Amino acid sequence: MACWQAAVRDADGLILVTPEYHGSVSGVRKNALDLLGFEELTGKVAGLISVLGGQSNSNALNDLRVTLRWVHAWVIPEQVAIGQAWKAFDSEEKLLDDKLGERLDRWAESLVTHTQKLRG
Repeated sequence: MACWQAAVRDADGLILVTPEYHGSVSGVRKNALDLLGFEELTGKVAGLISVLGGQSNSNALNDLRVTLRWVHAWVIPEQVAIGQAWKAFDSEEKLLDDKLGERLDRWAESLVTHTQKLRG
């Protein structure tokens, strides 16, 4: 637990990815966040991604956003939900959808930009 807390505390920003289970964030992701508090997350910049077996939606992303807001983290406005993730990649794990790739690029640029602004 101390290694997880130290890693988050020392990070400039966070990339949080979760599968969506039963319309929400996975229990494992929530448990990992519950091991953190204000000391690790206040002022930390986070970017959110979810993967789903079915159609894309933002339930898990909204739940993560609320959880992080309660511990004073800053979540970038962009977020990505990858619906039908089982067919989003080829056998070499290359993303098949160019538009999704562009969204991920913009998401990453936003995460870096906001992290630089808030971390100085």
